[in-house]
Amino acid sequence: MKLRPGLLAAALVLAAGLSACGHPAIESGSPAAPPAARLDALNAADARVAEVSWTLARSNADLCPVNRFRTGWSLQSASQYGDALRPVAEARYGLEGDLPGILAAPAGSPAAAAGLAPGDLILAVEGRPLDRGDVGAASAYDGLDANTALLDAAAAGGGPLDLSVRRAGVVRRVVVQPVAACAYPTQIELTGSFRSHTDGRHIFISDRMVEAAAGPDQLAFILAHELAHAVLEHRTQPDVTGPRGAGNAALTLRRGLSLSAEADADRLGLYLLARAGFDPYQAVAFLPRYAEINPAARFPQANAGGVYESAPARRRALQPVLADIAARRADGRPLIP
Repeated sequence: MKLRPGLLAAALVLAAGLSACGHPAIESGSPAAPPAARLDALNAADARVAEVSWTLARSNADLCPVNRFRTGWSLQSASQYGDALRPVAEARYGLEGDLPGILAAPAGSPAAAAGLAPGDLILAVEGRPLDRGDVGAASAYDGLDANTALLDAAAAGGGPLDLSVRRAGVVRRVVVQPVAACAYPTQIELTGSFRSHTDGRHIFISDRMVEAAAGPDQLAFILAHELAHAVLEHRTQPDVTGPRGAGNAALTLRRGLSLSAEADADRLGLYLLARAGFDPYQAVAFLPRYAEINPAARFPQANAGGVYESAPARRRALQPVLADIAARRADGRPLIP
């Protein structure tokens, strides 16, 4: 992930494992907007994605082929910001160099349960100080990557994380108990295009796709589709390891890449988001909205993973899935296709 000039240099990297570092991606109006307004828009986008992606990852751990112990938080550091936004972020969040600060602690996550919130700065884990780095140096990701790697290693065994945290100048001890969740954290990409995908390590969603989703159910439709690709092992990476979910073997959909991969991800994605408490009927409403915003979605499209039908065709194909989800709920059957 390379830094971009201007506002885009304010983007944040997302680390693998338990630590999810925020990568907010939406500008507020003109690039000439005041820095505080731009930061607000960036942070709001990251928090929105963090809430939905964490809910999906935690609720579907039993179906994921790889799980890891995660806290659910999104992290940021001063060193990730460019010159325009860094002073604002430092003042607002108490950021300092490469030290990881809480950007988002989704409701129901271990981070939220421990009382962590935006404005908290993690100074040490298990008594080991994290590296402050070179405060004021040019924007870079390496320092935060190294610190989150230490957090990942400390949580790998599933035990509680003993943290030293500073808030408003006061240092306190915070204990966070990570929980098993799907091992695919989410990252927003600053591309200005309509795209979401997974590489077997992360789930990616572009800034414009975040903007296109009206509400959490529609955002869940996009993210659950990509999580479904991971669940069905359409893309895997040898370094992504962890326990397989107990219900994964019950899935009857095809594993591995095929011409039906995109349709299968649509189908399974509805079950995944329904299992996470999102409304599948509201979620499917994303497709006509998407076709309005992105005219290309009105026609079939092909990519390396298979063939996307047009948005209207995708919606028609999902009507039996909606009916099956309703029937399974009525009968008390598991939502596992």
